[in-house]
Amino acid sequence: MPAKKIISISLMILFVATASAVFAQNVDDKKKEGEKKTVDIYKEFSETSFEDAAMKVKDSTVLTQHLIGIKAGYSIAKVGFSQDVDHTGIKSPINFGIYYTYYHSLWNSMPFFGFQTGLEYAEIGYTDVVKDKDKNIISEEEQRYQTVQLPLLSQFRVDFWKMRLMLNLGPYGYYITSTSLKDGIPETTNKAGIGIMGGGGLALVFKPVELHLECNYRYAMSHFCDPKIYSEQHWTYTHANQLTFSLGLFFRLGDGKKNKQQAL
Repeated sequence: MPAKKIISISLMILFVATASAVFAQNVDDKKKEGEKKTVDIYKEFSETSFEDAAMKVKDSTVLTQHLIGIKAGYSIAKVGFSQDVDHTGIKSPINFGIYYTYYHSLWNSMPFFGFQTGLEYAEIGYTDVVKDKDKNIISEEEQRYQTVQLPLLSQFRVDFWKMRLMLNLGPYGYYITSTSLKDGIPETTNKAGIGIMGGGGLALVFKPVELHLECNYRYAMSHFCDPKIYSEQHWTYTHANQLTFSLGLFFRLGDGKKNKQQAL
């Protein structure tokens, strides 16, 4: 056999042997790599792989907060008449009271819920305007009534940084205790009434003290005066309303937690 053929056959055999060895090594490496990945995946999703993460999750439903504070404000009050009666509103700085707020989770599912009540002293009323035939004002007489009010509010809130957004909504009741009129409270005036109020505000939180800036609107559902005040045949319906801007100072009571459990 010629020497050239022998050399060619030898080189071919060597090439085939080398290629087979390289292919076998690649297959073995890929098999080992696949086994390693499979082990890593099983490790990642093992029963104990999320133990540390679970300890960092807080249960917001166990958090509660009690606050007590005072508020003072400035209000614009008026009485709405169903008939065409000349009148304007009054402005009063006499609005202050003491309040209790309870923040908690509603049905263990809404951690943004709260309840607020208190006892307020505020002025309501209107200014009676008398005009002549040419619509010129002849006289004005303020009718101010001092009241004690009891709000029962749902207060929804969202806390962020050192602040809180608040939304108030609920009923309230009032009772007229005195008046600026010389002859006292007229017999046609209903001393007691109920209504609905709503509003919102912003709280600046400096533990354990909070500063509350709020604006609330009240609308009385009860008649302010007897509907037959002007006529037995044509009744006039009257409803008091009040817009109040207030500043409050609140103090947190306790540590703000129902219990010491912080983790799931």
